[in-house]
Amino acid sequence: MTSAAPATIPARKPLILHISSDYPNPIRTPTTNAVERLVDRMTDHPQVVVSLQRVGLPWQTYWRDLGMVGGRRLIAHGYFALPLGVGMLAWQWRLARRIRRFLAAERIAPEIVHSHRFTFEGIAAWMVARATGAALFQSVRGEVEQKVFRLKPTYRPLFRRMARDAARIFYVSAWYRAGFERHTGADPARTRLLPNIVLNARPEIAPALPDPRIVVALRLDALDRKGLPDLIAAFAAAGPALDGFSLDIVGDAPADSPDRDRVHGLIAAHGLEGRAHLRGPVGHENFLADLPRALVLAMPSRDETFGMVYPEALFSGVPILYAAGTGIDGYLDGLEVGIGVRPGDVAGIADALVRLVRDNARYRAAIRAAAPTLFERLSPEGVVARYRAEIDAATAPATGRRRGA
Repeated sequence: MTSAAPATIPARKPLILHISSDYPNPIRTPTTNAVERLVDRMTDHPQVVVSLQRVGLPWQTYWRDLGMVGGRRLIAHGYFALPLGVGMLAWQWRLARRIRRFLAAERIAPEIVHSHRFTFEGIAAWMVARATGAALFQSVRGEVEQKVFRLKPTYRPLFRRMARDAARIFYVSAWYRAGFERHTGADPARTRLLPNIVLNARPEIAPALPDPRIVVALRLDALDRKGLPDLIAAFAAAGPALDGFSLDIVGDAPADSPDRDRVHGLIAAHGLEGRAHLRGPVGHENFLADLPRALVLAMPSRDETFGMVYPEALFSGVPILYAAGTGIDGYLDGLEVGIGVRPGDVAGIADALVRLVRDNARYRAAIRAAAPTLFERLSPEGVVARYRAEIDAATAPATGRRRGA
C-alpha cells in the first residue's frame, strides 16, 4: 500500500504596501488612475494601498479604512502639511509614524514598500521601510521630482541616502533618468523603467483612414502645462499649409472654471473660429474608439510626467507631436513615430504639425512597423511581468536590511 504524497501548500506571495498621492479613493478629489492600473494587475499578491491627499487645515485630516476594495485593502488618508513642501521632512515623519502605527495595530508586515513618488511621500515610505525591514521601491515621476530637487537643495543628502537604500528605483519618467541620477547618485544597476499602463496596447495595429483632424486631449485646468496655448498659436501660425484641417480639443473643466471661456478666447484671438473646436468630454472608451481616425495627436506639454495619451495614440496608429525632454520621451528611442518639439517653441510646433500632416502616411506606416517594439516596451503584460520579476528578486533571501541590491 502506497501512501499519498503530502499536499504542497503554495508559498504566500510578498505583501506590497503602496503609498501614493495619485491613487483614487471615494473621499479625495479626482486624480489619475495610473497607479491603480498597476495595482489592479497585482491582486494575486496581498496588497495594502494608502491613498493620500494633503489637506491645508489640521481639522480636515482623516483616516478611513475602506476595507477590501477590488482585491486590495484601501486606506484613504488626508494628512496635514504646509503647501509648497514647507517643513516637508517633519510632515513626512508624522505620516510615516501614522502608517507604522496602523501596520503594528493590524499586524501587517509588508515585504515591499512602494512609494509612487520619490519625493514627498517617498520620504515617509523610506522611513516605513527602514522600520519594518521591507524592501523599498521608489517610483520617479519627473514633473514633481525635478521641481523638488531644484527648490530643496538642502534635502539632497537625504535624497541620496534614500536612493542608496532603495532596492529598486522605477522611472515612470524615462526622460528624467539622467537628471535623477545626477542629483541622487542612484546606482543604475538598481533602476528600471516602469511606464504607466494604457488599455489599448496591441502587437499589431490595423491601418485606418484618418479624418483631417489634429486632436489634443487634456483637462482644461491643466491647459498651460499641456501646452494648449502654444498649440493653438502654432496651428494658426502654420497658415495655408493646414488649410482644410481642423484642431479638435477634447477635454473639460469644473463647472465654475473659467478655462472653457479662456480656450474659446484663444481660438478667437487667433482667428480660428470654425477650424478649432472645443469638443468637451467624450468619455475614455469613446475617445479610444474614435482615436484611430485622428490624423495627428498633438500635445506639446511642459514638465509632463508620462502622458498616457501618447501611447494610446500610437497604439491607435496615430503619429504624435510631443515635447522633447519630457512626457513619453525616452520610451521611443530608435522609432520614427512622431516628432518631439521644444516646449513653448511656437514656430517649431507649427513646423512639426505641417510635417506630420504632409508625411502622415509614412508616419502611420512606421508606427505599424514598430508595433511589436511598442508593445514590448509599453504593453500591460510586459510592464507587469517586469514588475513581478523585480518583486521576486527584491524579496529573495538575502543578507542585510536592503534586499535586492
